[in-house]
Amino acid sequence: VADPTCSVAELPLLTAAERHQLLVEWNGTAADFGQEKCIHTLFEEQVERTPDAVAVVFEETQLSYAELNARANQLAHYLQGLGVGNTLGAETFVGLCVERSLEMVVAILAILKAGGAYVPLDPAYPADRLAFMLEDSAMPVVLTQSHLVDLVSSAIDVYIVDLNTIAFAQQPTTNPTDAPVTSASLAYIIYTSGSTGKPKGVLVTHQNVTRLFAATDHWYGFHDGDVWTLFHSYAFDFSVWELWGALLYGGRLVVVPYLVSRSPEAFYQLLCAEGVTVLNQTPSAFRQLIHAEEGMDTVTRKQEEGTTSTNAVTPLALRYVIFGGEALELASLHPWFVRHGDVTPQLVNMYGITETTVHVTYRPIRLTDLTPGSTGVPASVIGGPIPDLQLYILDQQQQLVPIGQPGELYVGGAGVSRGYLKRPELTAQRFLPNPFGPGALYRTGDLARRLPNGDLEYLGRLDNQVKIRGFRIELGEIESVLHTQPAVREAVVLARENAAGEKQLVAYLTLRGTASPNVAELRAHLLQKLPDYMVPSAFVWLEELPLTPNGKVDRRRLPAPESAAPAESYLAPRTASERSLAEIWQQVLGIGQVGVQDNFFGLGGHSLLATQVISRIRQQLSVELPL
Repeated sequence: VADPTCSVAELPLLTAAERHQLLVEWNGTAADFGQEKCIHTLFEEQVERTPDAVAVVFEETQLSYAELNARANQLAHYLQGLGVGNTLGAETFVGLCVERSLEMVVAILAILKAGGAYVPLDPAYPADRLAFMLEDSAMPVVLTQSHLVDLVSSAIDVYIVDLNTIAFAQQPTTNPTDAPVTSASLAYIIYTSGSTGKPKGVLVTHQNVTRLFAATDHWYGFHDGDVWTLFHSYAFDFSVWELWGALLYGGRLVVVPYLVSRSPEAFYQLLCAEGVTVLNQTPSAFRQLIHAEEGMDTVTRKQEEGTTSTNAVTPLALRYVIFGGEALELASLHPWFVRHGDVTPQLVNMYGITETTVHVTYRPIRLTDLTPGSTGVPASVIGGPIPDLQLYILDQQQQLVPIGQPGELYVGGAGVSRGYLKRPELTAQRFLPNPFGPGALYRTGDLARRLPNGDLEYLGRLDNQVKIRGFRIELGEIESVLHTQPAVREAVVLARENAAGEKQLVAYLTLRGTASPNVAELRAHLLQKLPDYMVPSAFVWLEELPLTPNGKVDRRRLPAPESAAPAESYLAPRTASERSLAEIWQQVLGIGQVGVQDNFFGLGGHSLLATQVISRIRQQLSVELPL
């Protein structure tokens, strides 16, 4: 009545009380943790407090805080001599293409101290991706190592610094004081995947990072007795949390060798040997670690029985396990809780995005969270916002949705970065004016909803929806139900085209222990909670899910079901009727062989194709069968 021209979809449906609950009670996070100091300045203050403490360890070598600071200072002075932070301009982009090493940590510190912003160029990236990043950022300087020079030498007008050969020992070991850098200056540019196929560089400032630690300190209380691992690629922003979580608090940072990061068993042994207290993991990597620990338990039992002479494994010393990077399936944590309980270590789920500086939410996970409530076990509960951030779930008209209603998640507050490098149109699309307060809102593209207790539940990517035969399907919902099958350790579902060009759902599974459910059992389990059109047509069993260098599931490396499906016993048609039926199935499904014991849906069939089968049986065999 007040606005007769308003579309029905734009009408506000929230009551005043519910709107107050969403905006104030659960989102009144106006705390200011702004830092006027830069990242490297806070590190230098820690050096003054604990100069002789071990700062960083890699394999058999280590550096104290004073040694790390001195080496970083020498490299920083050398970089300033090349023009970084001055003649090359403030916020000079400096590429970094190095293997995991002490030099990697030295170089990151040195770039910041010189007044530059580091741009990670992970050597594991494809050559064309590295070439795009070099060209897009137009970085004038790249730090690398002798054996990696060829990866970056194709760029035009780039000065390459070989960290293995340059002599900067004569440079001063004192802290540079003339760098024109403030807390508002860029600290790094991390490239993330783009929906168009082109990576996009995210611009993150010193203050974006330092306020993250100030705002979460009351939860964690990190201190100089903590031991952290730098497990993730320095081109993945989870590494920012690992790096400075250790070095800004006087902790010890253990740089994990690449091959160790790819071996859950070797990484578990490193955690025990180094006495790691703070572990940061993607859920995919942690599930593999749980599996590795189960193997360690077997070794320990054999030691106790005297059947092996392997050295005993030192117990874990973990205080925290912090998740990020992808959705956490709560059911997957059950074996860990059975073994360790839910107090020490404390498991915490922290949803986050590169564009909003690593972490956005905080939610401790307890064993009781795995107990189904009135709405079941949440798919991935991510809790509430960090105190200086605001989270809003909005509909397509960018209005608040009611409690329990799915919508797109938007993030506001001090963690929101500057935007994308040289992408003003994309920045304008994703970084929007905040209608609820000051600053910008970042549009995440993630689907979430508020639970009745105020927690946020992550529901997957908006672009992870697929449409099959007219049905809109959330792949994450299928994965969530698969994880509740006791024998399933990990599950990923994709939509792939079969040989006939039809899109079908394929589930990739790793199994727990020696259990091996068959396709019929898996289908029956899924049909208890999902409609038949959401049940995968094919199931692929894998020893391990392939992971990206960042520790997330690498969906592009999942094999086609035809090449990976376990061989089933084939029973050929034995009668004329069976042969006729098999031929009908072959024609409808577009496959070359059908056995008597094959499952129609397991071969890629669905309800629409089933009607064709019924029709052909009627025509060829004069038999009327109910669908």
